[in-house]
Amino acid sequence: MAIKKQQLIEEKIINFFSSLADTTRLKIILSIADKPKTVSEIYNTVGKGKITLSAISHQLKQLSNLNIVKFEKKGKEKLFRLSEDFCWCILRDAFNKFGGSIKIKCKKCEGK
Repeated sequence: MAIKKQQLIEEKIINFFSSLADTTRLKIILSIADKPKTVSEIYNTVGKGKITLSAISHQLKQLSNLNIVKFEKKGKEKLFRLSEDFCWCILRDAFNKFGGSIKIKCKKCEGK
């Protein structure tokens, strides 16, 4: 039983990092790092001319299923934001390490 639970945990970790390793999903995550956005806003930032709105929605569904992004409904639209269940400093640190920078809010670290 403990081995099966460990395997499920490892699978979730692999899925989490696989999501970060996908170019489109990473761009989606980065596009909502500073503030929540609608699917249309994400599409305009990430996909316009490169990927369909439907594909963006599909990627958001996958990210939502992994609790990487959360959403709230605003009328007919959903407003997507990064989940507060994770520490997002790993992305900021990776960008800093490789010579870039991003604005990212990490609720887990703000209080420390």
